Amino acid sequence: MTGPSSNHRLAGFTLTLYWGCISLGIGIPWLATIIVDLLKHGQSTGQALHQLRLHLFAPGYNLFLVGVLNAIPFVLFAVFALFHLGGTSLQNRKVVMRRATGVTVTSLGLIGLGLWIHITTLWHPDAQGALVYFFLPMVLVSLIPVGYAAGRGLGILLFR
Repeated sequence: MTGPSSNHRLAGFTLTLYWGCISLGIGIPWLATIIVDLLKHGQSTGQALHQLRLHLFAPGYNLFLVGVLNAIPFVLFAVFALFHLGGTSLQNRKVVMRRATGVTVTSLGLIGLGLWIHITTLWHPDAQGALVYFFLPMVLVSLIPVGYAAGRGLGILLFR
């Protein structure tokens, strides 16, 4: 039988995933900028944070707008995850675990691909590199159903 503790854990997992996806969606470009400044340019953490503050709204950089564009697929996925996991009945534990696995694999895929693309774009700057920021949201949105199907398949294999 399901109890209040498993109800509480599912609600906590769902809300953590919801707010984590939204905040990481906005913050991945900023985190990638800091990582590249630390590793490639050899700056200290204070210098990297100062560079981030300088480029947050600067013309030609505008990392705030890049963060907002990057957040679009993460917000769409967070709303999907909220309704998908929030509407789950705890009576069937297999379904809950399969859905949670699908959502977790999708979120890890979005975060990993987004961070990798931002870091490689900043690591190897190019004149057309800014085009990545316009096409990346479309790529990440198309990754959501693929990642969920792969995660749900993994969940079916794990939770029979």
